[in-house]
Formats: sequence, structure tokens, C-alpha cells
Amino acid sequence: MATERRIGQIGLGALGLPFARRLHKAFGALRVYDIKAKRVAAARRLGAAVARSPRDLAARCDLILLSLPDPAAVRAVMEGERGVLAGAKPGTVVIDTSTVDPWTSEAMAKAARARKIGYLDAPVTSGEPGFAGVEAAKSGTFTVLVGGRKGDFHAARPVLDVLGKRVEYLGPSGSGSVMKLISNHIAGISTWAVAEGLALAAACGVPALRAMDVLGGTVAASYVMSDDVRPRVESGDFEPGFSVDLYHKDLRLTGELGRGLNVPLMFNQLAMEMFQLMRAQGRGGKSQMDCVNYMAELARVDIHAPPSRATRARAVARERS
Repeated sequence: MATERRIGQIGLGALGLPFARRLHKAFGALRVYDIKAKRVAAARRLGAAVARSPRDLAARCDLILLSLPDPAAVRAVMEGERGVLAGAKPGTVVIDTSTVDPWTSEAMAKAARARKIGYLDAPVTSGEPGFAGVEAAKSGTFTVLVGGRKGDFHAARPVLDVLGKRVEYLGPSGSGSVMKLISNHIAGISTWAVAEGLALAAACGVPALRAMDVLGGTVAASYVMSDDVRPRVESGDFEPGFSVDLYHKDLRLTGELGRGLNVPLMFNQLAMEMFQLMRAQGRGGKSQMDCVNYMAELARVDIHAPPSRATRARAVARERS
């Protein structure tokens, strides 16, 4: 398998670099491209070859993985004189793991088909307990959500299986992107619900970790709380991971999708506005889980405070009412 397929990857960010490590190990060779020299150097240390441009990479590869931050980045890499479409040979398949709107996926697939090139929207999402975000990229335990032509899906399956434990083929181009936006829509709203709940618990004198211990055995139990929020609260590490900026972008794309289909998404708008407030404070580069700290600051509570403060907190609440 290692010698039969020439694998390329464009984008070496928080998820992209772990992807590159797994692909290089699985196939024995990998060609990469990124606009940031530091990321390229990290991939080179893995043993990856470095392309001069997306076009150069595409001309030398049969399967090309994209791991990019937004629709504009995908278009920039795919189109133009230095783009993938200018260099790829007929029969090449592009696997786009970026989280973008379905219209971008459909447009890129159409442009690729015109050149007899395959294009799959194949965004990834966590779902395996204990392996959220970057850890899922490192361990290959993502769920991969795929839209595109079935023939291209089968051709790309060896790469998809390296990225994820569960690979779901959902239908025509754009299907994977739609499901990823819905997944992040639900998770984003859930994250704010957890943040509010923990702030309220702290105001009543129950520390966050204790609250999550108890809530994990109730109807409030969720993957977001146990596998996303809890590890961050335990470690105190709120560096991305998946940033506030990117989550705001995903919710914006979901909102645009809803408006285009006349589906009201009120909670989406609220969650997006809360992330925008964090961005305005300069927290856009933090993990989206930093919303737990932000909510605690708004409530003026310490989510790590010992339970002994409970009586006093409730007394203060009664006085305020």
C-alpha cells in the first residue's frame, strides 16, 4: 500500500500535523505544503517531502488531503495558477477535511469534475470517549463525514481509514459539510450550557469538577462535558485545540445555512454572539472551552472554590433577590 499511492497534504495546523504524522507512518511517504515555515519544518522532521506550491504537490500525488481553516483558504489552495486544480492529473482525488459551507464543497467538486478530478468533502469530528480534538487526530479516532461521488469515496478509503475509526458516507457533494456544521452547532450550544451550569454551581458553592462528577450521572451528561470541558478544567490548559475564532466561523456558516433554508436557529445566534464577545476581549486564539472561564468571570465566581462556601453563596443570593 505504501508504494502504490502517492499521498499529499496541504495544511499542517492543529489537526493537520497529527494527520501528516499518521499518513507518513501508514504510507511510508508523504508530500506536504503549508504557507507557514514553522509547520513545514515540523513535517520535514517527520520525513515528509516539501512541495513548492499546491500545484507542485498536486502534480506529484494521487490522493491529496486538505486541512484548512475556512472556505477562503480552500478556494485559495484549489484555484488559480498555483492551485491544486492547475496541477492535478485526471483520476486524482482531493479529500477536504476542512469545515466549510456546503456551497463551497459543491463548487469545488464541480470545478474538479470539469478536470476529471475527484473531490470529497470529508470533515472530521470527535466522538470516541476520551479522544477529543487534537487527541483524536493523533490517535486516528475521528468520525469522518464524507460527501461526494461513491467511486471517489472508495478510492480515498485507505486515507480516510487512517484518519478515523468511523467513516460515514453521507451522499453527494456537500453532505459531509452539512453534517459537520450541524454537529458543531449542537456542540457549540452545549458548551455554553455547560459553562453556564458550572458558573451557577460555583455560585452555590459546588466546584466545577464535583459538579461534573454528579452531572455525569444525570440527564445532563454529555460528551461535551466529559470529554471536552472536563479535561480542560482539570489541566487548566485553554490553549487551542480548536479555537474560539474557528468555532465562531463554524457557527456563522451554520447560521448562513439555516437562513438559506429558512430554518430559524436562535440558539446558534446566541452562541455565536457569546464567542464574538470573547473575541472582542482578545480571546479568539484560546480554546473554545475557555468559555467556561469567561462565564465564571461574568458571574464573578471561582469554579474551583471549595464546597465550604455554599452556605454563604446561597445567603448572598437570597439577599440579592
